[in-house]
Amino acid sequence: MKRKRSVRWTRLADLDLQSAYTYLEERNPNAARRFAAEILQALEHIRTYPESGAVAMDLLPRGRYRHWVCGHHRLIYRVDEDWIWLLRIWDSRRNPENLKPE
Repeated sequence: MKRKRSVRWTRLADLDLQSAYTYLEERNPNAARRFAAEILQALEHIRTYPESGAVAMDLLPRGRYRHWVCGHHRLIYRVDEDWIWLLRIWDSRRNPENLKPE
């Protein structure tokens, strides 16, 4: 049986989630709740299968980061021996030049 690592959230990932949730909640509270549930479901998948996310070749250093697509968002994370670090929850409709994982 695979060992599930715990997910640690960076400040930026937390701010990304808060921002997206608040934006949706102001417009459609049900959509905001669905969004949050989808993010949590994706994180559970990543906890179970951390290597299943694609290597984020657009982020430097190449090979260090992985990502999982959840709707319009990329969950950008890094796996180490003890933890899965959730670095960003990036809306892929934003300018990718502004993306910095940490």
